[in-house]
Amino acid sequence: MDINIKGNPGTQNTFQEIHIGTVQNYNPNATTVVNYFGARGEEAAPAKRKKGPDSIHDMLEQDMVNIAPIRNEILNYVSCLRPHVAKDKRDRFMQLWDRILDLPDVEEELYDPGKQQNTNFNRNLVANIIHYLDRFGFYDSLYNAAALTYALEADKEHPIRRALGQYPSDEVADAVKKLVREFMAS
Repeated sequence: MDINIKGNPGTQNTFQEIHIGTVQNYNPNATTVVNYFGARGEEAAPAKRKKGPDSIHDMLEQDMVNIAPIRNEILNYVSCLRPHVAKDKRDRFMQLWDRILDLPDVEEELYDPGKQQNTNFNRNLVANIIHYLDRFGFYDSLYNAAALTYALEADKEHPIRRALGQYPSDEVADAVKKLVREFMAS
């Protein structure tokens, strides 16, 4: 087929003819593709990923991602909250976060930013945990999502503000609760 163009296509615009043989699926924005080819009428259900402390590390090794810089980025992000932490807990706040990042239930979701922009980690999960820590009296005044949003992002209207008003999933909340109780007792 010949492209017959009459007139000027415009500045720096071009017309091209592209021939494609066969395209099964075209998803330019896909981050994960799972192909399942069942045999003999089996149901098309992909195997679930194993859940455990090593699963996130296995996944990251396959993707050639080093979690150490991301972990440091998370700790740096959370350290912005130190002025809002109660004075009697301020010294151990970063130690607590270092241990929170080691929890398997947290690790499983932490290093997947999803559709969040300008981040290498799940900022919403971190914000949910920040909000959950308020239950244990970690902040010196009445919990204020706007003030914490400004401390984290230097913008009171940043989308993270919504996540600072929500609790994490039950699995994450239970793991953090257990850790905080052990941490406070020591």
